Amino acid sequence: MEIDIPPRDGQFAMPENYLHIWPRHKFVIIASPNQDKSFNATLILPMSIFNSLSKSEEISQFFQQYFPDFLSFVGSDDIIKTFLSSKPHSLITIKCSTYVSSTGDMLLMGDAAHSMAPFYAQGMNAAFEDCLVLFETLKQTNFDIQKAFIAYK
Repeated sequence: MEIDIPPRDGQFAMPENYLHIWPRHKFVIIASPNQDKSFNATLILPMSIFNSLSKSEEISQFFQQYFPDFLSFVGSDDIIKTFLSSKPHSLITIKCSTYVSSTGDMLLMGDAAHSMAPFYAQGMNAAFEDCLVLFETLKQTNFDIQKAFIAYK
């Protein structure tokens, strides 16, 4: 779910050169800056928690309990309004069964082959791992791309 953090007095409400993260045990808020000096904050919760928060009082209590520091940037009324007027979206992971084309001259790797939910840079980590494995495979095949792609598969 997306929550807007508006500018304060025409300026960023927080330092703009950072990704701001409010990690909690089973959920997190991640905020990134925009050119208009606002921030887009993404609330990531298990769907069961989203579904359990259907009343204004429950939403306010949840944020006061788990994200009181975040509330200082948005305010309870705005969070409640956003929460009640938005639907959460599921995070998914996609894995391809085949990464190499049938002709052996094209290879999918990184997010093209296995997209992941945006936690702890796992998509980037998987892409780096793909590059490392492919490079090792290329070395083992004397940099014969078709042989390396088939072996990589």
